[in-house]
Amino acid sequence: MTIAPVKILFTLFALFAWSRALLKFRSKLMNTKELTFWSLLWFSLIFAIFIPGKANFLAKLLGLENGLDAMFFFGIVALFYAIYRLYIKANETEQILTELVRQIALKNVKSRKKRKK
Repeated sequence: MTIAPVKILFTLFALFAWSRALLKFRSKLMNTKELTFWSLLWFSLIFAIFIPGKANFLAKLLGLENGLDAMFFFGIVALFYAIYRLYIKANETEQILTELVRQIALKNVKSRKKRKK
């Protein structure tokens, strides 16, 4: 039994991505909940690639033709969710930055007024 090169490449990529998550967790840039999410995601995808029958079972539950369709479906849903979360984070960051710039500007105006007196 030979393993397809794409399976090997994907597995190496998934393990690399998981190792990045682990490093971020160890350096306190990621919490346990996030590490658990990424670990489950990467290892589930490795599992699905090496045991496609389970993905086919999931596809049938969803009313799809095959496991690859189910993987694409979940991938697209996950991407949309990630884009939504990034959009929300960008808006929050923009609001915080705007408030910070306003506070700095007001502080500078007050300090200039004091110097002129």
